[in-house]
Amino acid sequence: MKSVVKKDWMKTPDDTWAKRRQLARVKIGGLLLGGLIAVAMLSAAEAPPLAHPAMGVPNGCFVETVALLDDFGDSAGSSAWARMLQWGATEQDEVVAGHAVAVVESRGKLWCWDVNFGWSALTIPPGQREDPAIVAVPLTVRYPTISPKWPSYRFDFPQAPGTETKPATLAAESPAKTVAARLSRHRPVNLVEFSYVENGTARQGAPVVFNFHGRYCIYTPEKGTVPFQPVQGGIMALPRITERLRRMYTGGVTGVTPVGW
Repeated sequence: MKSVVKKDWMKTPDDTWAKRRQLARVKIGGLLLGGLIAVAMLSAAEAPPLAHPAMGVPNGCFVETVALLDDFGDSAGSSAWARMLQWGATEQDEVVAGHAVAVVESRGKLWCWDVNFGWSALTIPPGQREDPAIVAVPLTVRYPTISPKWPSYRFDFPQAPGTETKPATLAAESPAKTVAARLSRHRPVNLVEFSYVENGTARQGAPVVFNFHGRYCIYTPEKGTVPFQPVQGGIMALPRITERLRRMYTGGVTGVTPVGW
C-alpha cells in the first residue's frame, strides 16, 4: 500500500501544531547551545590568571603578595608585567605600610590579587598600568581606615634560591616557618629566633629576613613586614638583624639565632 503524502490543503490542525512544536524545540535547543557556548567563552575570558593558595599568615599582606608574584612569574614568564602595589607609607619609609596587593597584566587586561579578596579584574586600560596613583583608586576604597596616600610599586630583581640548611627548631614553626619555606623557593631567606620583652613578659619571636625590590625586609607575625634600606653584610649578618629588630620591638631583643625550616 502506497503511503500518502499530504498536501498542505490536506493537513489537519494536529499536523500543523506538531510541526510548529518540532520547530520550536529546534529553536530552543539552538538557543540553549548558543547560551552554553557564550557562557563558556565568558568564563574562559574572565578566568583569573592563575590559581594561587594564600599562606594565611598574620599581618601577611606583603609576604603574601611576594609569594603571588613568584607564582605568577613561574606561570607567565619573567617578562610578564607584575608589580606589588603599596600605599599608606612612602617608598623610603622603613615602616609597615598600610596595605600591599599584586597588580599584573594577563591576556591584555589588568588584574589585582589581594590576600583579603582574591582576584579582581580591573577596568583600567593596560596603557595606564605604570601610574600607581591611577591603578590604586579602585583598590584603596576597600580600606577606608587606611590612608590612600603614597601609592607606589615594588618588584623583585632576579634572585637564586638559597642553599643553606640549618637545624629546625620548635619555635620556628608556623607561621614564620611557612613564610620562610614559601619565599625561599625564589630567593635566599634567613629564619631566626630571638627573645624580647613585651609589657613585662618575656616572649620569643621568629622573624623571616629576605631581600625584595632591593630592600632588606623583615617579616614577623606580630608586626608585619618592614622594608629596611640595604645593609652591609646582607641577610645573614646577625648584628644587623638585631639592630633592626630593636627598632621594631621596643622591649629588649636578645639571642638572635639562625634556625631552619
